[in-house]
Amino acid sequence: MKSRTKRFGVVAVAAGAAVVAVGATVIATAADPVAPEVISATAAEAGHENQGKYTAGDYVLNVHELNDDGEGMGTTIGPHTAYYSKVLHGNGSWTPTVVKFSVGRDSDAPIVFAYPVPGPGRGVDCVASGTEAAPRVRCETKVSSRGPR
Repeated sequence: MKSRTKRFGVVAVAAGAAVVAVGATVIATAADPVAPEVISATAAEAGHENQGKYTAGDYVLNVHELNDDGEGMGTTIGPHTAYYSKVLHGNGSWTPTVVKFSVGRDSDAPIVFAYPVPGPGRGVDCVASGTEAAPRVRCETKVSSRGPR
């Protein structure tokens, strides 16, 4: 009887440690504010290679193209509107590294999604959906429709 009790105790402790380890992994992943880059199966729209395309859903979408110091450009897009950014790869003195999104009329609202700026020769296509209370933003990196340069 004592043998079974000890074995059960050891199994319970090991199971508890496994749950804690899994929880730590989830927390560490959730703390990463920038989504991983996703390469699209379709090419960028002709004439819009190397740009950012942002499409708002049923709410106002704020787009922030920022560098590592948090400096950059911000644009507010009305509901059901698409916007093309020609400064996705910077303007000579400033180069963004991340695109961050917030929702609502306040451009300083909390960030709901962030996506890395792709390398030169690539654009990004981001579409917002859901509601203002539960927004979803999905981005894909687009390659040139003309092939690699």
